Amino acid sequence: MDKLDKVIEDITSLKIQGATNVALAVLDYIEEAITTNPNHSPPDIEYLGTRLAYARPTEPLAQNAIRYIFSDTSASLVSRITHYRTFIQEGKRSIPANGKPLLVDGGSYLTLCHSSTTVSLFREARAGGAMFSMYVAETRPLYQGRITANELIRLGFDDITMIIDDVAVSLLEGRKGKIDAVFIGADLLADTGFVNKVGSLAVTAAAHRNHIPVYSLSTLLKFDPRPYTPAVIEKRDSHEIWDDAPKELQFYAPAFDYVPYFPNVHIVCEAGIIPGKKVKSAAVKQYPFLA
Repeated sequence: MDKLDKVIEDITSLKIQGATNVALAVLDYIEEAITTNPNHSPPDIEYLGTRLAYARPTEPLAQNAIRYIFSDTSASLVSRITHYRTFIQEGKRSIPANGKPLLVDGGSYLTLCHSSTTVSLFREARAGGAMFSMYVAETRPLYQGRITANELIRLGFDDITMIIDDVAVSLLEGRKGKIDAVFIGADLLADTGFVNKVGSLAVTAAAHRNHIPVYSLSTLLKFDPRPYTPAVIEKRDSHEIWDDAPKELQFYAPAFDYVPYFPNVHIVCEAGIIPGKKVKSAAVKQYPFLA
């Protein structure tokens, strides 16, 4: 197996997990390809980068890297790679700072799956003195919520409660106190909604029914300028649910939900806190190449 196939396998198997890590892996690979083989033409490099960026369909942060790097072939490709890394880093710094005022003393918040940017928000809010409690959905079948819980505990949080996914909606219905807000990430931002880990639609809809705000933390670099289509929702292998299942059993295992921009949904991004319906205009203003 050559290195390209190995990186693709690591992305599709989730060994490389998280939009930022996938994007950085793509950038690292194409930069190495440029520097180690000067005979590669820009179309050759673009082909390699595209194969990596589209190894999973819902990775617009990586896909937009390819759009940006090859949108100006008069510039050095390595310098464009460096600029895109800077975009990512600046977003990772600014988004938690923009969202920090949303978490307050005595608050009770719900999150699901794992988002490094969301964990950074919780860390910054706690460092600013806000003492709040967190409910973390375990996020089956791969239990990414455990990553979130472990990271929060390592950061010194002492009021973390793990729940199975099916409990999230009953929490939002007020079965155990009051949830003040939901904080989640996003894998893809579209014009009319966003894509996040499966379970996000039920949580967002329940929050909407109960007038609870949902804040999706995401860089606008995750905006996909193509019209949304259900074809981008990745279907995962059945073994992630039941490794030794009966052969006769069929599985439907989408990895993600598409969540419309309900009125209670706001995106916390490098442009501030914006309603979902303004994502497209904000993304194109921040990053004109997305137009």
